[in-house]
Amino acid sequence: MLLQRLHHRALSTRIFKSPLPPLEFPQKTTWQLIQEMDDHFHKPAVVCGVNHTTITFGELVDKVNAIATSLSERGIGKGDVVLTNSVNCIEYPLISQATTALGATLSPAPPLFRGDELAIQMKVANAKLVITHHTVQDAAKDAIAIAPIDKNRQFCIGPSDHFESFDNLFRPKSRVGDYPIPELDLFRDVSHLPYSSGTTGAPKGVKLSFYNMTANALQASTAEKMGSHALTVLPYYHIYMGTLLNTFLLQGTAQVALPKFDLELFLSSLERYKVEKVHIVPPIANYLAKDPAVDKYDLSATKALISAAAPMGEGLQEAIESRLGVTMKQAYGMTELSPFVNYSLDGNVKPGSSGTLIFNTELRVVCPEKGHDLGYNEKGELWYRGPQTMLGYYENEEATEATLTNCGFVKTGDIGYIDEDHHVYVVDRLKELIKYKGHQIAPAELEDVILSHPAVADVACIRGYDAQNEEVPKACIVLKDGQSLTTDEIMEYTNSRVAPLKRFDKLHF
Repeated sequence: MLLQRLHHRALSTRIFKSPLPPLEFPQKTTWQLIQEMDDHFHKPAVVCGVNHTTITFGELVDKVNAIATSLSERGIGKGDVVLTNSVNCIEYPLISQATTALGATLSPAPPLFRGDELAIQMKVANAKLVITHHTVQDAAKDAIAIAPIDKNRQFCIGPSDHFESFDNLFRPKSRVGDYPIPELDLFRDVSHLPYSSGTTGAPKGVKLSFYNMTANALQASTAEKMGSHALTVLPYYHIYMGTLLNTFLLQGTAQVALPKFDLELFLSSLERYKVEKVHIVPPIANYLAKDPAVDKYDLSATKALISAAAPMGEGLQEAIESRLGVTMKQAYGMTELSPFVNYSLDGNVKPGSSGTLIFNTELRVVCPEKGHDLGYNEKGELWYRGPQTMLGYYENEEATEATLTNCGFVKTGDIGYIDEDHHVYVVDRLKELIKYKGHQIAPAELEDVILSHPAVADVACIRGYDAQNEEVPKACIVLKDGQSLTTDEIMEYTNSRVAPLKRFDKLHF
């Protein structure tokens, strides 16, 4: 009987392991590793993509030490939460490393938050200090009126009549570097506290340890060598770019900070800095595949694009590769995983794949209905485990237990599969699947078909209901400027390219 139980357990749990050789991670923070990079001190570390102001690695170390000293003078130390509300700028990497130097916790908020939304994160995270940006300072002002913070702990990057200038942090009263070095438990102390909806529900604080951040930065750094310059067009507040920030620094790559996505600025920056590889998201990929402005710039230096944050269909991937002559690669992760778990390595790219499991990472593919593990090419919920796995949700044990298993796997809420070559494919979100007459339909698959139409700029496929209250696929479509398209035309185009069970009930322009 015991042997039968052991045999059943062996069959019921199937763990796929990374095909890459395991890495050994130093028990140090990213800041400690950066300070050891003496041979890079004369090289550019951070560049403003608007006015081209440059900070070298040596200057970065000096500025980070100055900021950390000033924050310490304001009472910030180990475990205290520093909340940022800022667009991308050259100051952001300095803030990130300064909080790490103090053993404090960085909680980044989206710059598009309204004041009431920002106040919620400030309250829930128990923020002790706020740093905003002059372009979004009104929201921070409104938030602080709701969730008060000491006046000497409110700073603004750029001009402000209300907040203390961030530049004052470069001029501490005591000697630069004279701040207490924290005694950290790298595996348990929280380095970053970004907010995520996870698989369901309202945003929750994701506790990422100092070890999580070091490990994932080194996992990504080993997976992808970026060249001399990288563009940070994706927002720093998002964990995708938050980890790449560390990755670029640890590689000695200069990161060119763009305050927001502007197609002309993005393209001119690629040309000016001869960026070899750039991280993007599918909406940017769509511009690169279709917008005529792309043809005005010399992008010959760019050899690869890496997309993450959402699945990209094979059609869009092929369109970019055909137009630009680049390799279009994908990666995958989520905030709860610091974020990277899959990565398409150079020379090992497959259409539609988010890559293989990154170093030291494990995967289970679990049947959503019955809960048993699945094998190769079988679609199920993706569960991941590795050194990048979160500690849990901040003060939310119920959500933690629902997402993090007892054996350390994060349930992603994403449906996908792994093939015999160890490539992982993300099909869709579990909660977004449309169940039509017993069949599960992935919105992303339908979106890829519609996006292939030359008149379509963007599309979102959603769950709708017919007269019998049965689920059916619906689509909301944005046309390119100057284009016209009737409902019948796009219905005919789409329905001729999908199986009958995936045909649309309604389309909206």
